[in-house]
Amino acid sequence: VAAECYVSRSSVRRFCKSLGYGSFLDLKNEFKEYDDKMAISIKHYAREDYRSKLTSEINEMIKELDYRMDTEEVDDIIKRFHDAQNVIILTSDTSTSVIKNFQQSMALYGKIIYLVSDSYEDHSMLCEASEKDCIVSISVTGVFASAIAPYLKDRTSFKMLFTGNRSEKLHDGYDKVYHLSKRDVSDESSFMYGKYGIDYVFDIILASYVNSYRE
Repeated sequence: VAAECYVSRSSVRRFCKSLGYGSFLDLKNEFKEYDDKMAISIKHYAREDYRSKLTSEINEMIKELDYRMDTEEVDDIIKRFHDAQNVIILTSDTSTSVIKNFQQSMALYGKIIYLVSDSYEDHSMLCEASEKDCIVSISVTGVFASAIAPYLKDRTSFKMLFTGNRSEKLHDGYDKVYHLSKRDVSDESSFMYGKYGIDYVFDIILASYVNSYRE
């Protein structure tokens, strides 16, 4: 790249840092992740009889999530949200819009939710989080959870993770891990769980919170 652009290697590194990347390798990985997401998207949308297959998959997913959310764990989640001094939700860009709706709805009922979807490396609230706070990570594929792990390991807050990845490695550093499915859905199914599944899960959490704590 340096040769093609007639600049030094250090110039390339400075350019990457000016875009917010730690190194040129980080920039390369970003493009690889983009290519992977594009491949998954094409595979998802290019299927024959897309409408009926999507409907069937959503119904199957919601049926399982309905079963998984019919538990006392939901009461524990909303109690931690209610009792926490600050609730900080970390999410990748793919789930940000869904969580923004949850954030806005919770504000109506008197609970401020803080959303961090980027710049988590030096976000002041995350860096200052204490044992009085609750940190929630949302990572359907597990990639985002792995990326933020180093920034959470020293936090004394109660930490929970919502994911579709069944890898045991993701449990490290979290007090509680909530799986979106009994099977690993971190591959092509992650697209659907990130778009529809997370929305459903946090709607159930919102409804439970409203019924328990609204004034």
